[in-house]
Amino acid sequence: MRILFVRLSSFGDVVFALPAAKALRTNLPAAHLAWAIEPPLAPLVAGAAFVDDVVPVDTRGWRRALFARGTREGISDFLRRVRTPFDLVVDAQGLFKSAIVTAAASSAGRRVGFGWRTATERINCIFTNEHVDVDRASRPHVADQMLALAEHVTGKTGFDRIPDVKHLVERKDPVVDAWLDQQGSRPFAVLQPFSSKVNKEWTAGDVVAFSAWLGAQGIQPVLRWGPGEESRAESLLTLCKKSFSSSSLSPSTSSSPLPLLLAPATTPASSARLASRAALFVGADTGPTHLAAAAGTPTLVLFGPTSVERFGPIGPRTAALREFPADYNRSGPGWPADAVHEAVRRLLA
Repeated sequence: MRILFVRLSSFGDVVFALPAAKALRTNLPAAHLAWAIEPPLAPLVAGAAFVDDVVPVDTRGWRRALFARGTREGISDFLRRVRTPFDLVVDAQGLFKSAIVTAAASSAGRRVGFGWRTATERINCIFTNEHVDVDRASRPHVADQMLALAEHVTGKTGFDRIPDVKHLVERKDPVVDAWLDQQGSRPFAVLQPFSSKVNKEWTAGDVVAFSAWLGAQGIQPVLRWGPGEESRAESLLTLCKKSFSSSSLSPSTSSSPLPLLLAPATTPASSARLASRAALFVGADTGPTHLAAAAGTPTLVLFGPTSVERFGPIGPRTAALREFPADYNRSGPGWPADAVHEAVRRLLA
């Protein structure tokens, strides 16, 4: 059976989609699963034991340069690949853009997607012929909703909810591996204050205060950054250094906190390898944080406006905090320090 699994984006949702793809691939006889995904996120699924092929669908790039030659060539290549006969298409996104991919694979007799009450954009339902509606009261998490699609197709339940990221943790990366070798055996914590949405992010004061607290516990704080975030990370590093130098602690004393360090450059995929070696990962509700949770790293997610029930971390050792009201002012005091510290202590106990 040839399956086209459609989950184009975003980073965190692709991580949450891994259990559904694995359930389909491993529970259908002789299945061959191809995953349609945006190119920047393709490395997240490439190499997984349950993904046989990756089909890049650059919807963002195509929209930016609709009439460019590269766009025409990209669309032509995409259409050629999806017109290879598929027996089954599973649209795990529920958007208009994923519906276009589903429609392009018109040879598939079964096109499974979310129903009218579950799909984020209802127009998506027009392009599927088997609809799965999920009771959001009992299954609010996006990972469980995507697993419901696999349950519908396979007729089975009880699938593992933890995303399988073994292929990412085991994938060697020269930059990350060299940085890890330099750190030696000292425990370190990765901080992920940045996000693609500003209203999810920590304030600079949050980062400085938490870094100082971690360093005082003997845990090296490390700031992770992604594409386009290096200058912001450097600014935070400078701010932490100024705060340290103005404190009453002298760098020469044994009780001095460890200074904040800059993490090596990572891709979405290599961030899993970095996180897997950390003693702790603390981040906003964003892709690298959820990847760390899946990798088995003790992970604390500090939620802003998004729903903990819908996007909470999934992993063997996780915690989530949302200690402020929904109309939280980003210039405000941040997450209560005592609650954050207690959550970290419990994760590391």
